[in-house]
Amino acid sequence: MKEIKKYNTNPIITKGDVPFIVNSIFNPGAVKFNNKYMLVCRVEMPNGRSSFVLAESDDGYDFKVADKLCLTPEDHKECYKYVEWGIEDPRITPVGDTFYLTYTGYSKYEPLVILAETKDFEKFKVHGIISEPSNKDCAIFPGQINGYYWKVDRPTAGNRNDIWISKSPDMIHWGEYKCVMKPSEGTWEAQKIGNSSPPLKTKDGWLMLYHGVRGFGSSIIYKIGVVLLDINKPWIVKGRSKAPIIFPEYDYERVGDVGNVTFSNGWIAEQDGEVKIYYSGADINICVATTSIGNLLSMCE
Repeated sequence: MKEIKKYNTNPIITKGDVPFIVNSIFNPGAVKFNNKYMLVCRVEMPNGRSSFVLAESDDGYDFKVADKLCLTPEDHKECYKYVEWGIEDPRITPVGDTFYLTYTGYSKYEPLVILAETKDFEKFKVHGIISEPSNKDCAIFPGQINGYYWKVDRPTAGNRNDIWISKSPDMIHWGEYKCVMKPSEGTWEAQKIGNSSPPLKTKDGWLMLYHGVRGFGSSIIYKIGVVLLDINKPWIVKGRSKAPIIFPEYDYERVGDVGNVTFSNGWIAEQDGEVKIYYSGADINICVATTSIGNLLSMCE
């Protein structure tokens, strides 16, 4: 297998595959459930505000999009005013028989992180806000490390756009914050970075995708890298890709609502070590690329 192989019939989902009117479908969280590939996709509705819809597949490539939304801002009754402008970019972490979703809520109060859970992708329980604004790009580690749950996110503080980590006894109350990664000056990720995927446990540590942004003339360009975190002290970076592993190349990644964007917030690891990375091009579609855990580890120099 090549290091990263983009599927030859990308994109695998576009707005034409959605059985109701949307402006776009993109940035899905991804997980396997009942031997099916499950994507929780962001759809931007005609009014410009986003909700989530499910897409299912038997093989990870040919997806059917549900005929109705699964989670909307209106479902966030107690914290509706903090998600009034939309919910965006879910990451999905399985812990036991429960799937935890972390995603961005938008409103006049700036972006912040929301936590919800489901056991069957039919009913969702919204726990509420687990960050102060401005914060986004949050993912929870699967299971506990040293008796605590851990999450990474990307607070914005002045001109700082770094990835931070914190821990919790219950996924609701978080503390002991540490900065894990900062953008590398003068490179493809010079402007800002943020988490892209729930961490994946390997024999060498926690693998995690992240996105990097660089100003390019009058615009910006989004690319995807990979980082390896210590298995017991996940605030320690053991290795990090020097170059991006996925970047805009084709028209479906370069031309759209936001040009020159490859953005991921979901991946699925197979039992044979293959990894399917679900990502979006130009904020208008859903694509997939394949690699292996071994290849990803080798990229973390």
